[in-house]
Amino acid sequence: MKNAFLLLASMMIISLSSFAQGNFEEGLRWYNQRSSGAVGIRAKAEHIDKAIYHFNKALESNNRETETVIYLMKCYNFKGRFVMENQNEKRKTYQLAKELGDKYVPRNPLNKEMRFQYLAAIGQWGDSMGVLRAAKEGVVDMVKEQMEALIKLDPEFRNGIGERALAVLNLRVPKIPFILSWPDKKKALSMTNDVIRRYPNDIGNNFYHAEALAENGRNEEARNYLMKALSMSPSPDNFLEEKHFHFEAKKLLERLSGK
Repeated sequence: MKNAFLLLASMMIISLSSFAQGNFEEGLRWYNQRSSGAVGIRAKAEHIDKAIYHFNKALESNNRETETVIYLMKCYNFKGRFVMENQNEKRKTYQLAKELGDKYVPRNPLNKEMRFQYLAAIGQWGDSMGVLRAAKEGVVDMVKEQMEALIKLDPEFRNGIGERALAVLNLRVPKIPFILSWPDKKKALSMTNDVIRRYPNDIGNNFYHAEALAENGRNEEARNYLMKALSMSPSPDNFLEEKHFHFEAKKLLERLSGK
């Protein structure tokens, strides 16, 4: 009888584990379709919502917890950027990713991908509330701290994305008396120059270096890097994320041309 009970319990554990594993794989299947049917850089909600549903189910079972958390954060960050249009809804979506990071990043301090998704969520969450409010509430400094932590973990992660992100923060956040004294556009250009030197064939690196050049009055050089970014095809694995750089590069080119 005891052996029969143990066998039944083991079968139940295996069954629950397989169910959780199935949810993770199903979430991954839908996540990989996230850009399918997109119009421009606007994605359909259906695919990413199904991915979120299955990853949440997998997380409830504590199966592949770290991977599941990372993918859930990716899902929320993607949905906020490419599905949601209302700023309040965007902020709520990024908040969900941020809350995951608040909980799990301290448990996984050496996980670079999780930290990157966390800083992306905090950055977008702060951006959706407006720079001044984000600065006053310490969100901008929090993003900066996460970027610096990622650079310390691995300066070469994702083609230097930590340093690039810190450069963009310096570039786009204004100095605010008594609140923010550190943003520096010249420093931003120095950082993007360092990243593009190391990783010249990254579409994002080319776009942000162009932006830094333009913000420092070097428009002709900026155009060259924008044209290079536009010549690069988005990768199938990150299609909308990289297509977005084409969209932004065209806008910046128009601005530099005075249109």
